[in-house]
Amino acid sequence: MSDAPAPLLINRFARAITTYEAQAVAQRTSADHLAALLGRHCHTLAPRILEIGCGTGFLTRQLMARFAPAELVANDICPDMAICFANVPRITFLPGDARALTWPGTFDVIASASAVQWFSDLPAFARQCAEALPKGGLVAIATFGPQTLHEVTALTGRGLTYPTFEAFQAAFTSSGFTTLEAERQTLTVPFPDAMAVLRHLRETGVTATSAGDAPWTRSRMSAFANDYASAYTVEGGVRLTYEPFWYVGVRV
Repeated sequence: MSDAPAPLLINRFARAITTYEAQAVAQRTSADHLAALLGRHCHTLAPRILEIGCGTGFLTRQLMARFAPAELVANDICPDMAICFANVPRITFLPGDARALTWPGTFDVIASASAVQWFSDLPAFARQCAEALPKGGLVAIATFGPQTLHEVTALTGRGLTYPTFEAFQAAFTSSGFTTLEAERQTLTVPFPDAMAVLRHLRETGVTATSAGDAPWTRSRMSAFANDYASAYTVEGGVRLTYEPFWYVGVRV
């Protein structure tokens, strides 16, 4: 995995706050399923939960509704996400890069959906989670695998380097966790055309991969649209692939 430049990442996600929830179909699906998997194992009354990369709150809302935490510390690298949690009881917003912050105390659960694919050293993050959990504490993580957005990467040469399913699991099992749940899936999201794919990427903020990306001129967009339609047309439009991974582990 490779880190995107932090200022670029923050800027792209800040610009996508008002459009993210309408566009992020795969991310919503991933967060919902992660909460369901965690629900099989989280039986602590009023747990204290840390969420990494909360975004606009897909997973946050599920965690609040399902587990009624005494406190949920919602972290995001983009400080503008604070507006999504203003004046919500029992939610404390913690801005900044989670890997560089001092986490406030220990937790019963650490959860994250659609965030850790931006981390260059997933095992280091898993060890950070282990240090903030007591024995019996739970980690619940959803991320994306190598097939994610492969259509766009093939045409542009740009994209994240996603972990394999095996490497994703190993990051946690080598850091003091025993696996409770580990699942993977391939999601194919339909769009009417390639321009809708580009709009989807822009309005979810996931284009923040490199400060050196060439600008999307009219001629470049036209060429991209033609190439995309030639390679990835399906009935009714074109396709875009996501490959969600899920992991739930217990601290031993």
